[in-house]
Amino acid sequence: MRHKAGRAFAAVLLSALCALVLAACDKTGPSVDSKLVATYVDIRAMEQSLGTETPEARLARKSIIEQHGYTLESYSAAIDKVLDDASSWVPFQQAVINRIDSLIGNTPSVPPGQPKGAQ
Repeated sequence: MRHKAGRAFAAVLLSALCALVLAACDKTGPSVDSKLVATYVDIRAMEQSLGTETPEARLARKSIIEQHGYTLESYSAAIDKVLDDASSWVPFQQAVINRIDSLIGNTPSVPPGQPKGAQ
């Protein structure tokens, strides 16, 4: 009888743990700021041709940031927020990949904000 009670308790405990894990999972994932993604991609594209440290690159970076409605400080803060939150980084990177794919004419393989393998 003691063995059955232990199994029942373990089953209830396992069920409760599974319910907690499922409840903690956010099915939509963190939202991705499309303006931030576009700014980031435009900066990275510019850096491919001008580098990162030349005077021309610094001026172009400032111009791109302002064209997207950011100040240098607000853009840095937005990027830092993504970098500091591990759960935001993967969806952000996937959105960047999808943006690049759309610019070169490829169809995005994964919807923005959805990790690979979650299709």
